Amino acid sequence: MIEQGQVGESGRLPAEGELAEEFGVSRYVIREALTRLRLAGFIVSRKGSGSFVRRRENQDVDALQTSLTHVDSIAQLRRCYEFRIGLEGETAYFAAQNQNAEALREMRVALNRLEEAVASRNVGMDADFEFHLGVARATGNGFFATVMEAMRAPIEFGINLGRSLSLRRPKHHLERIQSQHVAIFKAIEIGDREGARRAMRDHITDAYIRMFNGPDAGNLLTQNSIAQGGDDINMTFEGE
Repeated sequence: MIEQGQVGESGRLPAEGELAEEFGVSRYVIREALTRLRLAGFIVSRKGSGSFVRRRENQDVDALQTSLTHVDSIAQLRRCYEFRIGLEGETAYFAAQNQNAEALREMRVALNRLEEAVASRNVGMDADFEFHLGVARATGNGFFATVMEAMRAPIEFGINLGRSLSLRRPKHHLERIQSQHVAIFKAIEIGDREGARRAMRDHITDAYIRMFNGPDAGNLLTQNSIAQGGDDINMTFEGE
C-alpha cells in the first residue's frame, strides 16, 4: 500500500481492524507487520492517533533521519547503545529534577505492563519503549522526547532483540531487567538525580554488554565501574 502510493507521505494507515479485514489476517499478524514497518523506518506510530507514513522532506533531512532510524549493522547497533548510555543517563537526571506527575503516571503504567510481560513471558517491547519515552517526557524538555521519538526504530530494534533473547533464558533474566526499570523509576520518583542517572546508565550498559557478551556478562560489571563512566564497555566483543 505504501509503495504503491495508496497511502502517501504523512498519511495515516487504516486502523488495525480494517487492515486485518482487508488482508484477511488476524490483528496479531497486522501488529507484527506494523512493528516491522516501524523498525524499518517506513512508518511512525503516535499514541492515540495511529500509524503514519514517514515524511521525507529533503535529502539532507532524510540522510539525518536514516542515520537515526535505521540499524543495518552490528556496529551501528553498538553505536546506538553507546549514545543511549549518555543521552538517557542525562534524561533520567533531569526527569528526577523535574518530577513531572503526569509523566510519572505514564511510567508507572508502562512498568505495570512490563511486569505483566515478565509474568506471561512476552517480549513487552512497546511497554519497554514507552517507559523510556516516559522518562524523556518527565524532563519537561521537549528535546529529549523528540530525540527519543526520532530514534524509536533502532531503540525498539535493540529492545526487541534483547528481550527476545532473554525469553530463551531462565526467568530471572527478565526479572533482572525489570528490577532495573523499577530502580530508575524509584530514583526519579523521589527526586534522586544522581541515583536516577546512575540507575539508567547501569541499565543500558548492562543491556549493551549482555547483547554482545552473553546473558551473564552484565553481572561481571561492578556498580562502581559503571557509575564511573562505564569504561569497561570499551572492550572487544565476540565476533569482532
